[in-house]
Amino acid sequence: MTRKRILAAIAAVVLVVVVAIGAVWAFPVFTVKGYEVTGNVHTSQEDIVSVTGVGQGQNLARIDAGAAAAKVVTLPWVKSATVSQQWPSTLGVEVVERQAVLYSVEGDGDHLIDEAGLPFVIDVPPEEAVEVTGAERQEPEVLKSVASVVAQLPEPVRLAVARVDVPARHDLTFYLHDGRTVYWGSTESAHDKALAMEDVLGREGQAWNVSNPSLVTVR
Repeated sequence: MTRKRILAAIAAVVLVVVVAIGAVWAFPVFTVKGYEVTGNVHTSQEDIVSVTGVGQGQNLARIDAGAAAAKVVTLPWVKSATVSQQWPSTLGVEVVERQAVLYSVEGDGDHLIDEAGLPFVIDVPPEEAVEVTGAERQEPEVLKSVASVVAQLPEPVRLAVARVDVPARHDLTFYLHDGRTVYWGSTESAHDKALAMEDVLGREGQAWNVSNPSLVTVR
């Protein structure tokens, strides 16, 4: 085969591919017939699908996945979202939800607070969320610090905590479900204090002080 014929054959193949791609883009060859939503626990699939703005029958090739994902992130529980075309007929939505670390009981309901200390929705607190009380509970910087502390607690410790009281900026006290208290003090040395708190939960005593994690006291 001559070079001229080879180039002509290649050009013909490229033309077919371009025409095929153009047809897929211009005409509803592949349409949305279903949805695959993953990662959602607190947000319903119906709400996620609805907010994407992508309905059944739409041309899958012409969907703006980035724009659809940006709409999903407007849902209160959703921290991030990825939208993808799953050929030939499925729209995929993968979400990462916020973690409700704290909640604050206010007049209009329970305000859930994420790991960054940001209130994000009024909803029923999940089991692992810790109630935050005290005069400083609505201060943004305080909430950020307290959320960071609670997020570092080992899971068994976190589940044992009923609430954390913050009467002053550097004055935390944990109240456990069994009635015991653990005075934490400032939010500094959170890792060491978390380990000390985990240790004292297995000991006898009603009121513990881990504000100095190397010198834990009880009364």
